[in-house]
Amino acid sequence: MSRAEALLFPDNLAALATARELGRAGIRVSVLGAKPGPGAYSRHSHFVRTPDLYTAPEAIVDAIVDFADERTKASGGEIPVLMPTEDAALLVVERFHERLSGHVKLPFPAPGIVEKIVDKRSLHRAAEAAGIATPSLVELSENDPGGDCAAVAVEGDWLAKPPCRYCIEPDNSRVRTFLQATGGAKAVAGDLRAAVALVRRAGFSPILQEQVPGPFHELVSVGIAIDRNGDIKASFNARKRCEYPEPFGDGLIVEVIDDPGITEQAAHLLREIGYWGICDLEFKRDDRDGRFKLLDANPRVWLWHGLGAQVNSPIALCAYALATGEGVVEDSPCQVVGSARPNHRHPVWVSPRGAAAFMASAYNPVRHGLFLPILLTAGALGTMLKQLLAFQDPLYLRPSAWRDICFAVLRRAHLLPTRSPAESS
Repeated sequence: MSRAEALLFPDNLAALATARELGRAGIRVSVLGAKPGPGAYSRHSHFVRTPDLYTAPEAIVDAIVDFADERTKASGGEIPVLMPTEDAALLVVERFHERLSGHVKLPFPAPGIVEKIVDKRSLHRAAEAAGIATPSLVELSENDPGGDCAAVAVEGDWLAKPPCRYCIEPDNSRVRTFLQATGGAKAVAGDLRAAVALVRRAGFSPILQEQVPGPFHELVSVGIAIDRNGDIKASFNARKRCEYPEPFGDGLIVEVIDDPGITEQAAHLLREIGYWGICDLEFKRDDRDGRFKLLDANPRVWLWHGLGAQVNSPIALCAYALATGEGVVEDSPCQVVGSARPNHRHPVWVSPRGAAAFMASAYNPVRHGLFLPILLTAGALGTMLKQLLAFQDPLYLRPSAWRDICFAVLRRAHLLPTRSPAESS
């Protein structure tokens, strides 16, 4: 019997990591996007051109439905699994769930549950109700003309951000992203009046979040997959050792660590919300009381989820299996979802593209030290070599791929105009 195809959208670095993990397991993968991205160059995927997620969200949904029906017919009736690779795609799936229903399978509950996770306000309320510590959060009223002044009066170190980094226009004409206003940063620190004004200029309602005191290495995450019964099927913990852009960017150097006691908290929260599927939940230990406080959650694949497969917890494969109901994933490091064996290795992932962009635009010898360029270069080359050996993927051997990668690096480093919001994911 043929297996359901996986449809990934949009095409970004998370799509590439997902295509490799699924493709190596013998699952056919198609990456959908307005233009070829990293996933399009992988031997494990097929690129399908569609309307742009950001400028034509309704049109891309129609394209997904048409393509899914085509692939269902070609496979003898196996409905494809649709896997969003960023929050904008998640919100589009939520908005058009009725249109997509029956044409694709989803690796998470819908509709309504995902929005409770990607919206910081509802996520923090759910965490507090579940007894999980969070930093203080202040919602600013749009109707309060003194809201900016009240924001400045908040004591302590705070940052401004939108409740969700993406927003679909009411008429479904486009998707707006906060990341374009900040160059990829997910929040704004410093002068709160200016930070709040920036969030509003970007077209979002601002919220204020207390900054959790403590060193950067206390920022840790849980990558987890839970089934419909709330049972943990796979999990791993990771720590960011560097990020780009600074601050509040994506992981630049990420290492697997032993569980500091937050995995069960993460699972408990997701159960209370009613969520099943995969999720990356980020915590930071507060120096003042020693408690880990929940900062963020991403109910989808992410940049370094491939680290999970290296410790017998293949997150993307788990998402596919949960969507299809399969219990066995062939040719994977974890033969049966949930049967991960103890593994005491602590693999490290370094973003090759992020490292290049960081060195081009953000590296400061006084601040970052003279050893960091060596560490980043060696780590990025090591990541590329490990991926080449693990997936036999000629991505880094293709001149056309290097050309596009160089342009993407220059755009991410703000040395060229940004062409698409998806490229910062």
